[in-house]
Amino acid sequence: MITNKVGIFWYVENTLIYKAIDIANLEVDSLGLIDSPFLHNEEWEENLIYEQFDLNLKESEYYNFPRGRAVYNFNELVTYIYLDRKLFKKHIVKKIKHAFSLFEVKTILLTDPHYKCFKNI
Repeated sequence: MITNKVGIFWYVENTLIYKAIDIANLEVDSLGLIDSPFLHNEEWEENLIYEQFDLNLKESEYYNFPRGRAVYNFNELVTYIYLDRKLFKKHIVKKIKHAFSLFEVKTILLTDPHYKCFKNI
């Protein structure tokens, strides 16, 4: 049985900040994708997600840090990890795979202009 998760993440101060949900708790959409309902701006600005990771980033904007999203393709049995190109580093990808339980699942890393961050990490 597949137990991987989908959701959103950031990489800030050598810390992976993330919110994940098991795909078993979600529905497959008309394209065969399973995505989380989580929004970067809402989790950052309203829910202060970074506080759960012992970071004080209250004066920062969610888009100032490299971020991404994990989405599962049910038809192809693969998880797409959309992320800023700055996060294409082995140790960071390993943290993402661990957080979303993706070691037993085929994953494909993809860039998307939506997740482009102009700050250095």
